[in-house]
Amino acid sequence: MQTKEISVSYTFTKNLGNFENVKVDAGIVMTVEAGDDPEEVYAKAWASAKKQIKRGLETAKGGF
Repeated sequence: MQTKEISVSYTFTKNLGNFENVKVDAGIVMTVEAGDDPEEVYAKAWASAKKQIKRGLETAKGGF
């Protein structure tokens, strides 16, 4: 079986107290090119999604 695409989605919900939450979503679809190791592409996809979550949380702090 040959993997053509890898899709990763990450959601983080932070409780702010006082019945308030902030929810940050990130997702990425990566194409697996010939010669690519799908496990490495998967790891890169997760790293990218986690970075986006971190940026989203940092951005959201300005809105609190």
